[in-house]
Amino acid sequence: MSGIPAPDYDFVSLSPYDFEVFVRDLLSAQDRLIYSTYRVGADGGIDLKAATDKGWVVAQCKHTPSADKSSVLRAARSEAGKAAGMGFTPVRYVFVTSAELTPAAERETQEALAGVADTVEVYGRGWLNAVLAQHPDVERRHFKLWVSSTQAVRAMLQDGVFLRGESRIQRIERNYLRFVHHATCSVAEMALEEHGCVLLSGAPGAGKTTIAEYLLLLWWHRGFRVVVDPRTVDQWWAWLGDDTPTVFFFDDVWGQTHHQDHGSRHHDADVSEFIESIVEQQTGSTASKVLIMTSRAQVLQDTVRLSDASRRAVERLARCHVPVERLPYDVRSRMLFNHVHLSVTNPQTRQDLSVGSWWQRVASHQNCSPRLIEIVVQRSRTKSAPDLIADLEDALENPHEIWGASFRALPSIDQQLLLTMSLMDSQLVEWREVVRRLGSIPSSEPLIDAAIERLNGSWITKGLHAGGQSLALADPSQRDFLIQHLSTSPGAMTSIIKNAVKFDDLIPVCRRGEAPELEFNLRLFSVGEDLFRRVLDTCAQELLARLRELCDLYPCDVAGHAYGHFRELPSLVEALTLTVRFHGDRHKAAGAALPADWFAGALSRLARLVEDLDMTSTGPLAELVTELAATTESATPIWSAHHTLLDPISRLRDVITHTWARHEPRIGRHQGTGYEEDLAETLIHYANSLAELGLRPTIDTYSPADIDAHLARHINDYNPDDVAEQIDSIENVVGWDFTDTRERLSRLLVDEGKPALPAPRPAPPALLRPTPVTAPPADTTASVAALFRSLGTSSVSGRT
Repeated sequence: MSGIPAPDYDFVSLSPYDFEVFVRDLLSAQDRLIYSTYRVGADGGIDLKAATDKGWVVAQCKHTPSADKSSVLRAARSEAGKAAGMGFTPVRYVFVTSAELTPAAERETQEALAGVADTVEVYGRGWLNAVLAQHPDVERRHFKLWVSSTQAVRAMLQDGVFLRGESRIQRIERNYLRFVHHATCSVAEMALEEHGCVLLSGAPGAGKTTIAEYLLLLWWHRGFRVVVDPRTVDQWWAWLGDDTPTVFFFDDVWGQTHHQDHGSRHHDADVSEFIESIVEQQTGSTASKVLIMTSRAQVLQDTVRLSDASRRAVERLARCHVPVERLPYDVRSRMLFNHVHLSVTNPQTRQDLSVGSWWQRVASHQNCSPRLIEIVVQRSRTKSAPDLIADLEDALENPHEIWGASFRALPSIDQQLLLTMSLMDSQLVEWREVVRRLGSIPSSEPLIDAAIERLNGSWITKGLHAGGQSLALADPSQRDFLIQHLSTSPGAMTSIIKNAVKFDDLIPVCRRGEAPELEFNLRLFSVGEDLFRRVLDTCAQELLARLRELCDLYPCDVAGHAYGHFRELPSLVEALTLTVRFHGDRHKAAGAALPADWFAGALSRLARLVEDLDMTSTGPLAELVTELAATTESATPIWSAHHTLLDPISRLRDVITHTWARHEPRIGRHQGTGYEEDLAETLIHYANSLAELGLRPTIDTYSPADIDAHLARHINDYNPDDVAEQIDSIENVVGWDFTDTRERLSRLLVDEGKPALPAPRPAPPALLRPTPVTAPPADTTASVAALFRSLGTSSVSGRT
């Protein structure tokens, strides 16, 4: 794999704590002993300690990459003076420094430590690199050694496929030095190793993406191609089917801040099928295709509750689901130290931050999270120590406001651009699509380009997708803030509504007004906790009027098109159904009544579409009526028996019956003697839905007995499990007992060691059972305190 040289590290990228943990792991692997890490700082001459049959082995770590011989000797003499404080004499004492040692310097350092133990060993940079070559697992685990902006991360970008290439690379470069390994990282690595998949879930800012990127780096280091945030389904299967070992990374796989904000109606089914394919390919440690996913906990809950396809996929991931819970106090403390150590360069500020217990208040706060620390420290790195501490404490008290002051200082065009993006796709969106939705804002290209340049790097990132410029919000927490802002700003919300370009633009707005506690028949303005309910109450008239206008813009000329273009009809039915539904939720509000003439015209247009369709097979027809039924059923409101809009919903359902009755007889007449074969294949896939709808063949010339005989003869051409699952519904639809098919099916299933009749499907669990995570033993407060004290005496190591 390109980009990773033989070990020749200067260890500058490691913090003092990172270096100590690295030496612990390397000595443990080399000596085949278990070294324990002790507190950093005034430690009585002990950083690491291991027990042997002959006595204790003690190691002292000095992370001084640029130290000369005299500095190393001073450190060694100092440690020799501390040896009496150990209270025992070790059988072996190991002095390890990240400095480059000459043979003479090594010998003199060993002499300075004479008498500390029966055996004294001194090792410098050269020895560390030589031994590291023998332990690649240690090198892989300590990725800070080999990740650098000019080398590994850029090589990963060149070798892989990144939807948000530059922004993702910049994020990894910015954060890898600040990374702190903890127990959940190990659990996630084990899950990916054993199962080929890992799903990381947790609260916003908990560190899910950071852990995912850590795994991404490890697998890339093994030689895997990296595919990050893929968008086009066809490409997923192309990458999955080739011979190149590949790690796929789906960040916020089911939506960034809300279920289904990923911009695709069929995303849940596509992801479910992809997960199934990845799972089926696993062959233990030889897996060549692995999948990393992240999801916010609430989005995951909604996904499992609202999507059958996603629920089944998540059930398959039960053994590799790793919740990212609140990190232990010592891990949060070390993350805070890393951010401060690498971002704050002013000597006086570092000195001021090295005293006091301010970091304890920050790390122990209930709202402390990796993302909040990252944002505030990066933004305030040039401030004085009191101002930085104040910024951290203010952000902890009101996390949503960490972006407030910055947003309010922006020009109105910048604000409108950001608010528009917050409700678009949670990944990259095309520049021109954003511009189209700015409406009344002056939208000449120079003005928009100027706004983008002002926001680039702080609020948004730019990229290339499908040959054009695309934009994305730089951080999910910004999207949280913007959506929160919209929920309390009727003026901004009205502008969003009026500037919507197509019906789908307003679905995310409406969904955020639904009550999450209603699992079925969700309503727009019912009692609930979703953000937009109250602001949409104020904007209801504008919202409903715009929904009607956008519904009218759906394309309606599909006559003569081949199958595959018929999806316009379900989309139009969904738009019309949701428009009726949203009117029904506000039917008593001023201006919220559904105009009768508008609905009559829309229904007539829909009927004309059905008339013009050119159906030549029952398969596409059955799929179409199934989609139409799903649309109207999922959008049924909870209304009283006398609600004024029950009749429109009922008339929309009549479209389903009309569609079948209009096309099925014509297909049967055109098929002639081949109709039984065509219908048999259709029934295997759609009999359940046709039975539920009460739809059946209506022509007089077809023979149910012939269908039975066809299935019995050709059942090997189909999946017997599919036939077994549908057999009752097949008989219901055609009104005939399929005795030949049942007999043949029973023999096949018994031969495969399966029950002759399909067993009842078990009730699905409410949610998957996650992999338990065992927290590591907490370090003492004194250990972390020593790290912060070192700010006053150490300079910044590595990049800032």
